[in-house]
Amino acid sequence: MKNSILKNSILSLIILSFVSCSSGKTATVSGKVSAIQKGKDGYTATIENAKGHIYFGTISIPNLSNPQLFKQAEIGDTITVKGEVWKMGKEKQITVREILELKQKNVAEAKITGTVQSIEKGKDGYTAKIKTNEGAIYFAVISIPNLGTQGKFREFKIGENVTLFGEIWKMGDDNRITVRKILD
Repeated sequence: MKNSILKNSILSLIILSFVSCSSGKTATVSGKVSAIQKGKDGYTATIENAKGHIYFGTISIPNLSNPQLFKQAEIGDTITVKGEVWKMGKEKQITVREILELKQKNVAEAKITGTVQSIEKGKDGYTAKIKTNEGAIYFAVISIPNLGTQGKFREFKIGENVTLFGEIWKMGDDNRITVRKILD
């Protein structure tokens, strides 16, 4: 009887701790990335805002509202994310649902020209595998939110020649380009 009460008490504390850690309000957090801890499906970014507050942002493909918009931040980048904010002990956490902006310190804007090799549909657009005229492979994220009104979203076909403008970045060993303009 005594062991049963003890087990139930411990179980109740574990459940209460989990509920208090996982419940939070939706908020937007902006700041500079000061550390990165790699994980299975993404990473945890230590984000320091302008007031010096620290947030630990869990950025993972399964947690994002649109997994195709996953971006890998690096130390020194500036990031704005939206998600549920909660505390684990005294540390502020944010489960990231959207990466609203990522200004990468080592990201260059560029134009690429090549041929569409394959297309993978997404929520707000698609990712096209592009082989450039020089033989390099890029995965082009082409979406309505990234293009805005000036970008004039359109769907390409396999084998079509394209010229794209946007931010070039890396995800693992893959070259990526977040397309901001489709050039004719």
